[in-house]
Amino acid sequence: MAARMVQVSGLEVQEFASRSGFVLTDDVARHLAGYLELLMQWNRVMNLVGTRSWQETFSALVVDSLHLGRFLEKEGIVADTTWDLGAGAGLPGLPLRMIWTQGTFWMVEAREKRAIFLSTVLARFPLPQTHVFRGRAEQFMAGPPPRRADLVMSRAFMPWADVLALVRDNLTPQGAVLLLLRECHLSELENEAQARHWTLKAAADYKVGQTRRTLCALAPMP
Repeated sequence: MAARMVQVSGLEVQEFASRSGFVLTDDVARHLAGYLELLMQWNRVMNLVGTRSWQETFSALVVDSLHLGRFLEKEGIVADTTWDLGAGAGLPGLPLRMIWTQGTFWMVEAREKRAIFLSTVLARFPLPQTHVFRGRAEQFMAGPPPRRADLVMSRAFMPWADVLALVRDNLTPQGAVLLLLRECHLSELENEAQARHWTLKAAADYKVGQTRRTLCALAPMP
């Protein structure tokens, strides 16, 4: 017997968003519902995420994108070019892009099947100036010509100190790295970042279930 297709409605997505303190427009909710349908269908054979239902995925993972969008707007972070390194299954990048549409957005993913999934989502639900690069981050940044970013996002791509070292020379003069961290001691991170000649521009904490999560924007010192 064929597996039952996953079906998600925009109204259900809006309800789940409301429980977490967010209001989504009908268009955003519809696109996000479609993304969650595809993610759950592909997840049956590719193990894209550890969650097993769209509801669990929303509550555990998509909510990060909503907090991230709120953080970017609140802090007034402006970016003509944003990179999401190690984009994986598109979390937080794809839901974020549905609510935050500044500039050009690149999702960089070295694993072929995940990159194909990202491209499939964008083919089904086009997002403005949003692209997928299938390959390693080093290859992407090298160009030619060498690429520069105003904002680099990273969650579970590599240890955060390694991310800072990797992208430092590829940031614009006002560029920053945005880290999504779990159970972070912010004072320790700030001290270690300063030792590496980076400064903390902005930070915010929030909770998902019983887990505290931290968003922080770091910029290289002159």
